[in-house]
Amino acid sequence: MVCGFRAGRTNIEIATFNNIPHGTVRNFRMTYNKFVEDGGKEEEFDVTNGKRKRRSDAHDDDIVDNIQQIIDKDPGRSMRGIARELSVSDFLFMSAATKERRAERAAALLNKFKHPPDKDMLIFYSDEKNFNQDQKVNKKNNRWLCSDPSEVPIVMATKFPATVMVLGVISNKGDVMPPHVFEAGLRVNSKVYLDVLKNIVKPWMDQVAGDRPYLWQQDGAPAHTAKKVQDWCEDNFPHFWGKEVWPPSSPDLNPLDFFVSPHSTKQSLINSITEVFANFDRESVVNACSRVRSRLEEVVDAKGISFVK
Repeated sequence: MVCGFRAGRTNIEIATFNNIPHGTVRNFRMTYNKFVEDGGKEEEFDVTNGKRKRRSDAHDDDIVDNIQQIIDKDPGRSMRGIARELSVSDFLFMSAATKERRAERAAALLNKFKHPPDKDMLIFYSDEKNFNQDQKVNKKNNRWLCSDPSEVPIVMATKFPATVMVLGVISNKGDVMPPHVFEAGLRVNSKVYLDVLKNIVKPWMDQVAGDRPYLWQQDGAPAHTAKKVQDWCEDNFPHFWGKEVWPPSSPDLNPLDFFVSPHSTKQSLINSITEVFANFDRESVVNACSRVRSRLEEVVDAKGISFVK
């Protein structure tokens, strides 16, 4: 692997050549890059440095103390960032119920990948993103780790920030739907979402697929899991993963999350998102979608662990 890193080979090329999981190569590359960035000499890198700490060792006093020091220094650090810095899994920060459900669904979904209804199945992945002027401080996603609410700093925010909700769809064969931008101020409930599926998403997928069989993926957002949406998808798509299929808390499994990098403000989004989607390299989209199966295998092997995108 190290020779491949030095030769400038991609993770996929290294994984294929060595017949090892792509996720293994990705994890070692992260460790290798950090070793070099910290001043280490390339020829001194030892692949054993890339091995994760065992989960049984994760709660020792040193780890707990290190976590507390990081929180004291920056209570706004994400839990995933803390786990990455300490070279431990963010499995430590996930609830037992979520880990169990995520592992169970990942195993079931992995089985679907191994035994698809049709050999050359088109899989359409979807995701929605909400952008606003205050995107860098998102009260839904950002956390401040402390013991007293008074310790949370006050953050100035726009009184009525402009927002935009965008739906993206890509396929495992490299097809990219022009991003659909929802009307400003529109609450995307099941009625609105179903209307977009009927009039925009399905016609585009039918055109792209032609006579080929295809499958529709969506996450567990409330608008997606509503009964009328689930029933319509079941009746109108050739194949469909229902609400009990996709693993919870799994942006690391959706190519539109781990492959597509969002913009931080509405203005930058409006200026470039259409151009970005239009210029996606087809092969890169195919490669991103092909990584879903290996990521599912990692989730199953790690019993529900969430890993860095």
